[in-house]
Amino acid sequence: MQNYTFSSNFTTKIDIRQAKTATTHKITMLYIHGLFSDPWGRKPETCCQIAAEQNIDFIRFELIGHGSDSHHYEQADFHLWISQIEELITNFAQGDIIIAGSSLGGWLALLLAERHPDRVKGVIGLAAAPDFTMDLEQRIFTPEQKQQLSQTGRLDFTNHDFTYIFTQKMFDSARDFQLLNRHIDLHCPLYLLQGMKDASLDWRKALQIAQCVSRDDVTIKFLKGSNHRLGHDNDLLELRHSLEDLITKIRSQ
Repeated sequence: MQNYTFSSNFTTKIDIRQAKTATTHKITMLYIHGLFSDPWGRKPETCCQIAAEQNIDFIRFELIGHGSDSHHYEQADFHLWISQIEELITNFAQGDIIIAGSSLGGWLALLLAERHPDRVKGVIGLAAAPDFTMDLEQRIFTPEQKQQLSQTGRLDFTNHDFTYIFTQKMFDSARDFQLLNRHIDLHCPLYLLQGMKDASLDWRKALQIAQCVSRDDVTIKFLKGSNHRLGHDNDLLELRHSLEDLITKIRSQ
């Protein structure tokens, strides 16, 4: 783990693990965590372990405004996050890229896969949450919550799984990156893992994503007893199966 200062002048912690032995087919796995989360829990640890077992590179990092950079949270937005990830891909990722993204990270993963079809060869969405800001604005927030967000620039929001702080800056920037109002031009296999007891995200979101994706190579796994965290042993086992399947597909190309 090391500190890295991006061209945006924000500094976060990153963790880069290189494959122990050289391979002819170079692959890098990139893990993107969710909102108000970090890349140091059970899901990223599982990804890191699988990368080591499969002899591929692994990168995880703190999104701007998270973890060691949490004091800058209210300055963060989608434009900064996208530029941060693209800088990591350019400077550190070698060969084909697999992106595993949790919640917000799943939204960012889909965006990156569209923007870099020549590099991104597979995506794993863990309770992937594209357009969640639009869902909140249109169907979940009360008129009072909308007013507070607009007038003060921030809103504290709690559900059964998490407490979030939402900012108007993040919501405004999210409008530039909507996905589910159009076809998602994906050129790689997509695996979606979704808990059906998710209090932060309607489990049918995975179906919406699949309907918008332009290709047929989409696998959805609904986990009936799982919540938004997808951190139970069975969830991690399904994550393992999906990643191993994806790595096998990429190596057989």
